[in-house]
Amino acid sequence: MRKKAKFSAKPSGPRSSITDLVPVVKKRTFWDFWKDKAESNRVYKRFKGVRQHPVVLKGQEIAEDMRERWETSDSPVVHKIQDLNETLFGETATAMALKAIRRRDPTFSFPDFLSEVQENARDVLQAYLKGDIEELRKRCSREVVDRCRAERRAYESQGIFFDNKILHVSDLELKETKLLGNVPIIIVTFQTQQIYCVRDKHGKITQGAKDDILTVYYAWAMQQVSPEEMEEGEIFPQWQLREMQQLGVQAII
Repeated sequence: MRKKAKFSAKPSGPRSSITDLVPVVKKRTFWDFWKDKAESNRVYKRFKGVRQHPVVLKGQEIAEDMRERWETSDSPVVHKIQDLNETLFGETATAMALKAIRRRDPTFSFPDFLSEVQENARDVLQAYLKGDIEELRKRCSREVVDRCRAERRAYESQGIFFDNKILHVSDLELKETKLLGNVPIIIVTFQTQQIYCVRDKHGKITQGAKDDILTVYYAWAMQQVSPEEMEEGEIFPQWQLREMQQLGVQAII
């Protein structure tokens, strides 16, 4: 029986000799996309007037730190996600990655893969929101686990506790299949509907509400576990969440 997934080019053509000055458009990152989405939604406008609230200030501080790490990261997986909105992927690169995947797992198919990731997505996200490190270790890379732990400690040190809940996970969209070195990576995007509720250490709601529902957009990079990392008795290589980024958020009217 097949085991389920574990949440363990440049353009070509003639060169022009024209040397006229042309305007250069600043590259937009996913963080810029997220900011635009956030500033246009109901929740952002509701709290715009209370930016000096300690919860808001701490959230901005953590967000800026995450943005800096995102934009200066040396992680090749992060670079892959950053370039999703502007890179065209050749069939050759995809075919090479698929060949490597099926060399390890001859029964691999994209429909089965997407179905299995979607089936596990709710549990992974809920574990991340609750800071369930032991559960994340079963399904995610060390980098994802370490980031969750650091974020959790930073918020709790300021008396900020999230009481969020995943209500729905959409169908997944396949964005890229690529090799990072010899390791197959599949990047998918999807959206969730989830409760947004923040409490203080006494349990009092400071932001959001028990029925405040947001649509949150995610990009996940799934990494096929190498044969050397497989547990004893496993036949098929499994997959773990290698990188997770929140692309945007939108209030549900």
